[in-house]
Amino acid sequence: MELFLNNACNLRCTYCYNHDQFNNPMSEEVMRRALRMGFDQPGELVNVGFFGGEPLLSFDLLKRGVAMTLQLAREKQKKIRLILTTNGTLLDGERLEFLLKMKFRLAVSLDGPRAVHDSCRVDKNGYGTHERVVRNLTEALKRKPDIAVIAVAGPDRIRHAADALRYSASLGVRRHHTAIDYGAAWDTNALRRFDRGMQRLADAWASLYRAGTPVSVPLIDAKIAKNILHPLVVVPRCNCGGIEWTVGPSGRIYPCDRMVGTDDGSGPFIGDVFTGIDPQKQAAFLSCHHSTPDDCARCPHVHRCTFWGSCVKFNMTGRVTDTPPHELCLMEKSLIRAADRVAGELWTEQNEPFIERFYRDERARLAMSRCHPSDI
Repeated sequence: MELFLNNACNLRCTYCYNHDQFNNPMSEEVMRRALRMGFDQPGELVNVGFFGGEPLLSFDLLKRGVAMTLQLAREKQKKIRLILTTNGTLLDGERLEFLLKMKFRLAVSLDGPRAVHDSCRVDKNGYGTHERVVRNLTEALKRKPDIAVIAVAGPDRIRHAADALRYSASLGVRRHHTAIDYGAAWDTNALRRFDRGMQRLADAWASLYRAGTPVSVPLIDAKIAKNILHPLVVVPRCNCGGIEWTVGPSGRIYPCDRMVGTDDGSGPFIGDVFTGIDPQKQAAFLSCHHSTPDDCARCPHVHRCTFWGSCVKFNMTGRVTDTPPHELCLMEKSLIRAADRVAGELWTEQNEPFIERFYRDERARLAMSRCHPSDI
């Protein structure tokens, strides 16, 4: 369960839709209803993520939300995992102390070195935010080394994806999310840049393994892990729209946080916290989410591809559909080629961090006996 505390932000990132026009905070009543719905779901563990906008702009509401979460956890006798994504500019002082005390899992947006980051991630006055973000992140990492970094990569910035990874690693970050801006325009030239960008990103990822300081990059890791484990293990699709969903400031319920947008009712919401989830809307969404088009079913990469990702397809096409756009197909193949190449190299080298990371559990060791470098 994810809660958008607001859709306000103290930055004016050039690639973001959310500037001054959207500034609606979530009410306590919406939060209370959303949390109760989340805790009524089956399972012993409840993930509660706080998003925005910039969630730390609503710090008082965040604290009240955590208090409600703790109370419900005691009442329902469930475990909780608290998650927060922030732009990092407010990750200091009382706010940082609270997040550390509550053992939040944290992710901070940092697009790379100063020149890259400040070219897009600016404040209301147009000034770069790199210095503030890095200062806060560096201090936070001293006390919480598992903080993740999110680096946005669109058509004009995909060439910097490798630089962003290397920069995160230099700060001591060990989990780096290359967040592809699927909502941008990926024309033929942009797709060529994407292919080159993924090759360079994979090279940077492999170089960190060779240096003995590997960094997890889910964009690459997932492609390699799925190839190693298939067909012994079928990795399921995400549960968005089923047991996982996101609540916007208005109280509308969306299948995924990437579908909230401006929360004006134009997105693919499947209900609200006042009337509950609409079974017909949910069923229609899940039908698309779990379908496999014939062309995809015949593809040798089907078990590794995110063609089913409804949030990605929505961001690329503006609608929920069971057919992935052609651009996504090309992007997935570029990523798989890059991941396969560096995985094959590290396998041939018998790189110890690589073997430990991808072959350490019993299912992977079974797969190891049948894998050949050319298969990776």
